[in-house]
Amino acid sequence: MKKLITTCLIFSVILFGSLRVMAQSSEATSYYNQGIDFYNLNKIEDSIASFKKAIELDPKFYQAYYNLAKIQESYKYYNDAMVTYEKLIEITPEDYESMFNFGNLLYKRGYLKKSLTYLDRIPNYSDYYEQAEKLIATVEKRQVEVAQELKLKEDMLKKSSLLEKTIQAPTGVATDKLGNVYIASFSQNAVYKITPQNIKTTFVGPNNLSGPVGIAVDDSNNVYVANYTKGNIIKAEPDGKTTVLLLVKKPYCLNVDNQNKKLLITEQEKNTVIKFDLSN
Repeated sequence: MKKLITTCLIFSVILFGSLRVMAQSSEATSYYNQGIDFYNLNKIEDSIASFKKAIELDPKFYQAYYNLAKIQESYKYYNDAMVTYEKLIEITPEDYESMFNFGNLLYKRGYLKKSLTYLDRIPNYSDYYEQAEKLIATVEKRQVEVAQELKLKEDMLKKSSLLEKTIQAPTGVATDKLGNVYIASFSQNAVYKITPQNIKTTFVGPNNLSGPVGIAVDDSNNVYVANYTKGNIIKAEPDGKTTVLLLVKKPYCLNVDNQNKKLLITEQEKNTVIKFDLSN
C-alpha cells in the first residue's frame, strides 16, 4: 500500500508513513496507489479521480478519504473537502486530527455553529485538544461579531424603512460636514434633517417652501433649496433661519462651488444655468 498524504503549512502536499493498510478490495487498493502516483506526477485531477474510484469500490476505505480530503482542501475544493471530511469522520469517529481539520475548515468557510459541533467532540486526552480549545474560543468570538454585524444591518434596514415611510415624494438630498442628511419633500413642502443618530426633524417647513426640489450645502453648513413652485432660492442657516436668496423661474438643480464661492442653479423655464456669488 502506498503512503498517506498530509498537508504542509505552505499548502503543498507531501507523503509520509510506511505502514501498509489493506482495503477490502484489491481493485480499490490499486486505484488508491494510482492516486498516490498521479499526485507525485502533479496530476491533481487524476489523483482525485483515482481516490474517488477507490472509495466507490470500498466505501469504508479510510485512507482514500483521508488523502482525498487533504488534496481537496489544499487545492481549494472546499465544498468537496467538507463532504469528504464529514464521511471520513463518520467512518472513523476517533480520528481527532481530521475532526480538528474539519472544524477549522468549517470555521474558515463561515459555518461557525457546525464548526463547534465537531471541535466540541475532541476529548481532553487528544493531542488536538488544546488546539481545538483555542479554535473554539476564536469561533465563539466570531459568532459574537457576526451577531453584532447582523444587528447593525437590521438597525440600518429599520432606519431606511422609517425614512421611506415618513418622507413623501422625496426630491433633493444633500449632506453637511457634520453628517446630517437633508431631504426635500416636494409634496409636503418641507426639507427634513436626519441626524447621524437617525433623529428626524423638519428643518424648513411649508411657511417658506412650495415644491422644493434641488438641495445643496456649503462648507459652512448653510443649506440652499430650489423652491420650484414659488420660483426662488431659499438659504437656510445651520440654526434654521431662512432668507430668500434670489428669484428664479422654475429652479431645479443646485450645486455649491465652495472653492470659488458660487452657487450654480439650473433654471428650467429659460433653459439656463445661473452662477450666483456667495461671497457677498
